Amino acid sequence: MSGRATVTEIETFPLEFVLPDGGYGASKVINAARVATIVKVTTSDGVAGWGESFGPPRLTAPFLAEQAGDLLGRPADIREDHILDRVSVGYHLSGSGLHIAAASGIDIALWDAQARTFGVPVAQLLGGRLRDRVDAYASSGYVTATRDLGEFRERMAAHADEGFTAAKIKIGISPAEDRARTAITRELMGDDGLVIVDYNSNNTRASLQRSLARIRDLDPHWVEEPLPPDDAEGWRSLRDLGLPLSGGEALYTRFGFRDPIAEQRFDIVQPDVAKCGGFTEAQAIRQLAATWNLQLSPHCWGTGVAQAATLQLLSAVPRAPFGMAGGTPLLFEFDRGFNPLRERTLATPIKPENGTVAIPDGPGLGVTIDENWLRANRLEQHSVLAQ
Repeated sequence: MSGRATVTEIETFPLEFVLPDGGYGASKVINAARVATIVKVTTSDGVAGWGESFGPPRLTAPFLAEQAGDLLGRPADIREDHILDRVSVGYHLSGSGLHIAAASGIDIALWDAQARTFGVPVAQLLGGRLRDRVDAYASSGYVTATRDLGEFRERMAAHADEGFTAAKIKIGISPAEDRARTAITRELMGDDGLVIVDYNSNNTRASLQRSLARIRDLDPHWVEEPLPPDDAEGWRSLRDLGLPLSGGEALYTRFGFRDPIAEQRFDIVQPDVAKCGGFTEAQAIRQLAATWNLQLSPHCWGTGVAQAATLQLLSAVPRAPFGMAGGTPLLFEFDRGFNPLRERTLATPIKPENGTVAIPDGPGLGVTIDENWLRANRLEQHSVLAQ
């Protein structure tokens, strides 16, 4: 153990921005605020690593405080044991929820710190940097209080003007409104563009069937979270629909993904690195998906830190089972909703370029954190400092 860098300090930056005009969201719920908690881990080598924990900061803070205290003085290169011990020892808390989201931010920061120590991008530690750029889809078409289709069209047209030829929209409202929103998006993305529809589980099997009957001819690239994640039998009943299904943003750790992947309930696997257990568990989930020959497309709806982490993960995803020609491209979820937290956490925000995104190539996550902005805007009463 001698000579190994240890964790000397963990500090958190809980963030909240109340959205104007009542906010926006999905058919199930409109979000009044954008939230996240940024995590900073400092090692005995003087290296700082950064991560992000998904979830309401006020609820995540106690988990981060408890886990930070446990980690002080421990080797900074031990990550998988930390996550699995969290699931094992904390089994009364279940293998999901905010204590895993808290651990995710710490895990990302530990990977970032080690990669920065070596002077390489995190992707090199995840198996090697295989790509410098990735295709992106505009994650948008959110539900607002007005649900005005004219406003919806303007929003989606703006993404087409940005150069996006792929977009994800929120549906699950009613068969007629689902049809209208999907038809507008198909028109704007073009016949060869990709249109992804996201129900956010706002369905019964019967309501889903009615909605899908109205949009099937519009060729959805995939159907996201058509049913609640716990409705295992419902997901099994969808196998004969003949449409690609995706899910996973509401699942945690390899154990939460094990049965859905093994039973192939969905075709596209969507772990969120800031929620599922950080890079450690996202890697395990990626490998499970590859074992069952399923597509990976991570969920990403956080700040610039979560974006950078997701891009590092995508950079290292092998192209198998595809060879030199053909294959389905990897896709990065680029949230286009208004979110100052996403824009301000990084000194240089990540930007789309004609429907693609460059993967940062600097050490660690490859980005520079705007620490001064974080300190000026965090919720001080919910911040954690363990040293």
